[in-house]
Amino acid sequence: MTNCILCHSNNTEITQEVKQDDINALCRKVYGMDTSYLITNDLLYHHCKSCDLRFFTTKDGTIPTGDNNFYNTLTELDWYYFSEKHEYSFAKQFINKDSKVLEVGCGKAAFAHFLPQEAKAHYVGLEFNTQAKELAAKNGILIENIPIEEYAKSHAHSFDIACSFQVLEHVSNPHGFISAQIQCLKDSQLSMGGGHNKYLLIIAVPSEDSFIQYCVNGILNMPPHHISRFSDNTLHNIADIFNLKLINLHHENVQNEHIEFYKSTMWAKLFLPTPLVDRGFFRKIINRLGRIGKHCIKIPPNAYGHTAVAIYKIK
Repeated sequence: MTNCILCHSNNTEITQEVKQDDINALCRKVYGMDTSYLITNDLLYHHCKSCDLRFFTTKDGTIPTGDNNFYNTLTELDWYYFSEKHEYSFAKQFINKDSKVLEVGCGKAAFAHFLPQEAKAHYVGLEFNTQAKELAAKNGILIENIPIEEYAKSHAHSFDIACSFQVLEHVSNPHGFISAQIQCLKDSQLSMGGGHNKYLLIIAVPSEDSFIQYCVNGILNMPPHHISRFSDNTLHNIADIFNLKLINLHHENVQNEHIEFYKSTMWAKLFLPTPLVDRGFFRKIINRLGRIGKHCIKIPPNAYGHTAVAIYKIK
């Protein structure tokens, strides 16, 4: 039995298996990337019945994550690092002008430009991707190539806000990742004005309650890109796991850049089941017909978009 990588429970089950050849073939076809050196074993897809996290391991128990070369290749795609995301606009309302902000996995630090000028001056970004660091530097933002677990050792209780946008699903140890972010936050009980909402953890992740749960062959939602998947139940359970208080859980609407993605996904769902991977003949036929058929798909006004944002208060 594999322990959950978030809550450490052993109450997990394997729900699907994915062949390494299928993952590597999809990466080559869709993005022209060779991932065979990263995915060297078949994948197991686990579901934790305690916290509701879904996550991947290989059959030998390892967790295959992307390396610097992998992410540098993705960085060359124009759409990979959006300069503006809906979650940035939502998150900024929780940040005061004097807030000290730590963003982990900051990419090219686009979120820094959404902060009040005073807060921007105290902003710190952490990012592994060396090309993203160069992009940030061109915009006058300095970021550090250091893991949050290492950074937290020398910066405990240094920040008002710790945030990560579309990052948690990439890491192989989300429990350690979140713990280190919390360590960097100031302790409200030690502050003169303790008990208010100043010290916050902000997490934005792809929502497993949105349409993307039905996406088949969604290579960017599987290793070596994404390791785990977060439902609303999981985001609620994070508060219990880390002794936090969830003060807001926000779902974006289907954004313009995801409309075609939504319609194609929901079109295929009308005719076929939704395993993680399906490279079969009928899937190819349905996808081709979907070039026309997707125009018949309507998006309900209450449909959840790609991303959920959870705001946690330090108790």
